[in-house]
Amino acid sequence: MAGHVLTLVPSGLSRSFPGGTVLWEALLDMGVQVRTPCGGRGTCGRCRVSVEGMPAEVLACRTVMDRDMRVLMGPTATQETPAILGIGPQSRLAAAIDIGTTTVKVSLVDVEKEQAFPAASFLNPQHRYGHDVISRIAAAAEPAVHARLGRLIRDAVRICLENSLAASGIPGHRLETAVFSGNTTMLFLLFGLDVAPLGRYPYSAPVRDFTGLEPGSAGLSGLVRGSIHALPVLSAFIGADLVGGLTLCDKAVGGKTVFFIDLGTNGELFCLDSRGRIFATSCAMGPALEGMTISWGMTADTGAITHIRQGTEGLAFDMLGAGEPAGITGTAVIDLLAILLDRGVILPGGAFSPATDLPSPLSQDHDDRSRALRLWGPIRFTQTDVRNVQLAKAATLAASRFLLDAAGCRPEEIEHVFIAGAFGEHLDLDRFRRLGFIPTLGNARFSFLGNTSLKAAEQACTDPDFLDSAAAIRDRSEEIVLSERQGFQEAFIQAIAFPPGD
Repeated sequence: MAGHVLTLVPSGLSRSFPGGTVLWEALLDMGVQVRTPCGGRGTCGRCRVSVEGMPAEVLACRTVMDRDMRVLMGPTATQETPAILGIGPQSRLAAAIDIGTTTVKVSLVDVEKEQAFPAASFLNPQHRYGHDVISRIAAAAEPAVHARLGRLIRDAVRICLENSLAASGIPGHRLETAVFSGNTTMLFLLFGLDVAPLGRYPYSAPVRDFTGLEPGSAGLSGLVRGSIHALPVLSAFIGADLVGGLTLCDKAVGGKTVFFIDLGTNGELFCLDSRGRIFATSCAMGPALEGMTISWGMTADTGAITHIRQGTEGLAFDMLGAGEPAGITGTAVIDLLAILLDRGVILPGGAFSPATDLPSPLSQDHDDRSRALRLWGPIRFTQTDVRNVQLAKAATLAASRFLLDAAGCRPEEIEHVFIAGAFGEHLDLDRFRRLGFIPTLGNARFSFLGNTSLKAAEQACTDPDFLDSAAAIRDRSEEIVLSERQGFQEAFIQAIAFPPGD
């Protein structure tokens, strides 16, 4: 396929790419992080760039290189990197990176002060090869794609760290170490390991520990002076993200009965009983709660509706930034569904009610495939969107029930419930429970822990014993493999419906 040259204006930097390359990917290869909070569906409009010779701005996520292009990179599309207050050229720094299937989070850590500073959050650039780990494992069966997946994430992390250091006036090669976390597939792709064993029976992880690695193994040569590390993984589907959360909780609530769920594209759960026994499992939630399989879904970025509430004159919303809404986040989807269920607009089975008065400003609509509701501006909420949330909900509810059963814990015996993940930080707990994502745990105290995967990586940057503690806890854990449990598929199907209202 013929190549085409992409030139950045005004820098003049040029590079040739094969015809058919998506402009967004080409820009990333050239060191430019472009905002794609809608996952590249072209709905949010945040990746608009100016291409010489075209009468209007184009969406970088939807534009294919079919000729030479000269792109003027302005502030609307590029990932802005602010200076980080609290660190400077004399700080002893490390980097903590959580590679999520959908979102990547990065912190810079002051090693002496034992203080972490958020540096960046961006969409995992591998998403073009699938929204879940199974899709990416399948895509990686082609050697060229496997290499591409690894290069995409390594380049994105490197660009992020370089930009963060430069914005804070810190010269390169100043990081003492870097610690990664994430699910097993993401870490294998990062380090260029073969992911095929993760996707075929018996679903084994040939490598479970990642310590003392050269910076080049993660594409960080010239940025990191010492070794790099990653938190240990338990298995193919229980990764460093869960092990990190488990290690943090074990240190905090020893002797208590704990139920933990990390809400993300991969739902990961553990039960820690009063005798210190650990049972862990995972389920495929899909990225609906992160906005990636919702028609107008997007991550938390300018123009994103983050919460929806019932007002005196109809529905109202909270939004990031000013102007017209561009999309809806997972937390707002949970709010909307709970409200519509309580009003009878959506039935417990998930279908739209055929005849219901809609709260203002909602109105009936259709998309190409199913019934839909018109929300604000161009935003639609469809029957397919409801189904995608139901699939995530059914996965977590069925997995929770099987985990508690395997651990021998009755729901009423759970003392603490910890909800982790960036999504959980902003979640309305009452509405989450209204939709039935987890069993009724009536005697438990609920707490939101935020991104425990990133927090564990941050702690490993300053605590020399943390990685050893994580490995020891990992080795105490018993994995509950849901696919091997009789009746799980039936339980999943039974868990699809929403609970009836009071």
